[in-house]
Amino acid sequence: MSTTVTTQAELDAALASGEARIIIDSPRDVWLSLIASGSATVEASGSATVRAYGSATVEASSHVAIHLHSQSVTVTGGVVIDVSALDLTDPTTWADYSGVDHTDRHATVFKAVDDTLNAGQGYTITAYPIGGTVAAPDWRANASCGHGLHFGATPHQALRYYNGTGPARYLECRVELDTLVPLGDKCKAPSCEVVREVDLMGRPVKAMA
Repeated sequence: MSTTVTTQAELDAALASGEARIIIDSPRDVWLSLIASGSATVEASGSATVRAYGSATVEASSHVAIHLHSQSVTVTGGVVIDVSALDLTDPTTWADYSGVDHTDRHATVFKAVDDTLNAGQGYTITAYPIGGTVAAPDWRANASCGHGLHFGATPHQALRYYNGTGPARYLECRVELDTLVPLGDKCKAPSCEVVREVDLMGRPVKAMA
């Protein structure tokens, strides 16, 4: 049994329902992103990007980008970007791979917050005042979620983990690169400097009162 999806919403729903075989057939200019892991089988065409882990099987048309994270993945077609040899647990390597700017041993990352500049809804509410420094009282430098401040490499990625009510606001933050712990498509750190508010594309906006 297979499921065909044409939009990101349909793809996310298919993944959430545990479909074993997913066919991605997105129309022109509709970009879909998928993480394939375990023994999943994915057929991708159109404007799709696939990140493949474990022993997943990916069958792709000629213009689908496939980020290969495991040598056990079976790939047919597509444009393969082999990152399986990269140590993405290393902060600098992760920053380079994720497109995160890092100068002076500091990395620029992003946080999605609510209208009052708070995050951590459902866990520990934490305020992120613009121009201020935020520290995690429960910091642990382990490669697991929790016990730290969490960030995305882009505002879009930060939005994936937003649990607040109402529209999100986005903050550009600086963290010490040597303290950053990569967590796949996000990262955590013990503290950060809140630089400014940005929009979903990372462009500076005037801070709200």
